[in-house]
Amino acid sequence: MRRDFAKSMYKRGLIKTIIVIVIALIILGYFGFNVGDIIKGQTVQANLNNAWNFVLNIWNNYLAAPVIYVWDKFVVGILWKLIQAGLTALGI
Repeated sequence: MRRDFAKSMYKRGLIKTIIVIVIALIILGYFGFNVGDIIKGQTVQANLNNAWNFVLNIWNNYLAAPVIYVWDKFVVGILWKLIQAGLTALGI
């Protein structure tokens, strides 16, 4: 019962977020803002490129090595052992 409540709260949050975004786009359109033109603007593109470069820098210098280590040692290691155990149990 509690699990269903948590799932329904998540779904409501997602739907609420979508509705808020749609309403915000309608309001921007009402006031004459064209979101496509805004995003295509040179300043916005420069800001998006700077943000992307920042994300890449954080990933490459701080996050990639630990995430790959955890992926290789735990996720792939555990899954591979489970697959081998399943195949052994099936007699393959």
